[in-house]
Amino acid sequence: LVTPRTLNFAIGTVPLLATLPPQAFSQTSRCTANAVECSSGGKTTNAEDQRRAKELREQAGLSDISASAEALEQIPGVIIDEGTFKYVLLRVTAASGEQKYLVRGTLGAAYHKDVAIPYVRAYLQEGFGVEVLGGGRILHDVPRGFLKIYGFSYGFPWADGAGHQISAEVCKDFLSGYEVDWSDEGY
Repeated sequence: LVTPRTLNFAIGTVPLLATLPPQAFSQTSRCTANAVECSSGGKTTNAEDQRRAKELREQAGLSDISASAEALEQIPGVIIDEGTFKYVLLRVTAASGEQKYLVRGTLGAAYHKDVAIPYVRAYLQEGFGVEVLGGGRILHDVPRGFLKIYGFSYGFPWADGAGHQISAEVCKDFLSGYEVDWSDEGY
């Protein structure tokens, strides 16, 4: 299982991501490692968060795509923590036009932009096109091999045609043997 904290050891083919410090993946942390504390009562959004999320989407849309399809293949489809946390669905594009959906989730991220920022910046620097398609929450129960994808993101409302069903398919493909459930309900 690849998580933001094990990425250094899991893949050597994504050098920029592997060099990001752990705090890059959880820029704010009112939550603790206890998923119950994280899933109850955390922040939802504010005007500043929505402004920064919009800027991130715009910045990602201005990328100069130069990365190879081979480099795209090396990026893991899912990088998530254990517990309950916010997640984003990204679409990354190589210079050849090949695309890949990526699910990224970080325990302790106060806002969806906090999950997206380190990945968007890293993929842009590596020469990929990046789109933040939307997000929500994930409950990741490793002992049960269970993933529940649900909710929504104020900062990244779903782009046309995107949704949890895509995230669920990516997770099913990447986490073989897991039970993956999704719903647009809840928060």
